[in-house]
Amino acid sequence: MHMHYSIPSFSYQSYKSVLRYCEMGCALIVFMMLYAAEGRQELAEAHYLMVICVCCLSFCGMAFVADMYNIQIQYPDLWPLSEFALEVTFMTLSFFAAITLASACRWTYNDDESYCQHFLQSSTKGNASALFGILLSIAMFGSVQETYRRVRKYQFS
Repeated sequence: MHMHYSIPSFSYQSYKSVLRYCEMGCALIVFMMLYAAEGRQELAEAHYLMVICVCCLSFCGMAFVADMYNIQIQYPDLWPLSEFALEVTFMTLSFFAAITLASACRWTYNDDESYCQHFLQSSTKGNASALFGILLSIAMFGSVQETYRRVRKYQFS
């Protein structure tokens, strides 16, 4: 199948690359904060957000390498749509996992401390992780829009 549109060459300063840096940075920060918290295994919301961010970090790293090698030229039927689907998935998962963790930091465990204070020893870790989880979701939303443009260009060219 011959492609009718041109894919811009890779640049480390492009909008898509900057979004990837933001996504990987947010996911790494969430992972490091929650990994350092000793009681994360007992608080399901924190554990889920951490696992989602690890998966998102590996996907974003792989997608960044795929962008570097212009893999969408070699696999035009597979990669843009797969990338879009995974970005939508991680955008949604990270957003709702961050919201549930932020909610857990608001709920009281035993009248005087929140779930985050009890299990993570600090509500600041939970709230900061939730904030960076939401920032990750916002960065993923930017990537979703960019990938959607690529998919639309390909579909209708």
